[in-house]
Amino acid sequence: MKALLDKDKKGKFFLLDVRQPEEYEAAHLPGAMLIPLGELEARQEELDRSKKIITYCRSGHRSTAAAIALCGLGFEGVYHLDGGILNWPYETIAGIPEARPELITETSSVRDTLMLAIKLEKGSWDFYMVAGDKVKLPLAKETFQVLASAEDGHMQRLYQQAARLGEEELPPFEKLKHGLKVEHMEGGIEISPALARVDEKFADEMAALEIALEKEFMSYDFYKRTLALVGNAEAKVLLHELAVEERKHADIILQRLSEVVRGR
Repeated sequence: MKALLDKDKKGKFFLLDVRQPEEYEAAHLPGAMLIPLGELEARQEELDRSKKIITYCRSGHRSTAAAIALCGLGFEGVYHLDGGILNWPYETIAGIPEARPELITETSSVRDTLMLAIKLEKGSWDFYMVAGDKVKLPLAKETFQVLASAEDGHMQRLYQQAARLGEEELPPFEKLKHGLKVEHMEGGIEISPALARVDEKFADEMAALEIALEKEFMSYDFYKRTLALVGNAEAKVLLHELAVEERKHADIILQRLSEVVRGR
């Protein structure tokens, strides 16, 4: 199923977690929406009938029941994750999206979505630039420089996509980038507390790497959820590509974390 989701550039598939909120908060698949099984019928209008829905739970039993219920409600193209999250060997994310800033909704325009993504990428770029300046080890500096460069590239691609919409003339990229006032990184992590943690604890490289890892997984989650809300085909492809790249960034950080741990 992971390969299927990774190739889903047009956002045709939709993940539905049918467990309880406490289970979802502990760990859920990136991009998944939570509707407990007992609330499914009452909240069916929240689901997009044009998408293929993949239900999942802890072990696969509740998700099977949910898939049957959805078919009974007239939904088509319903699947479930066999074995549930217990049989999912890949990444999960903790926390409840509703507890983080819900920055994008179904009523947001494509341009607003892209401009917000630029702002969030700018927050991440700011963080990596500060982290790169503060870290002492050359390899750590290189890691943060690579990540900062990647976020800058994301900003440029989002900017180009927004410009192609032709809805409103944009200022030059560098002027826009340096004029942005950013409160959050991708995924809703507040910039000031994150940078404060770097200032307070940066004698230990692990502190910044752990903040960065949290950011990258939340970024991945953000782009996967946003992908499902955007109708523009080109924007969908771009958001999918960015989601995949954020996941690769997490792998870079995990590799560096393992090197730091081994070196202790």
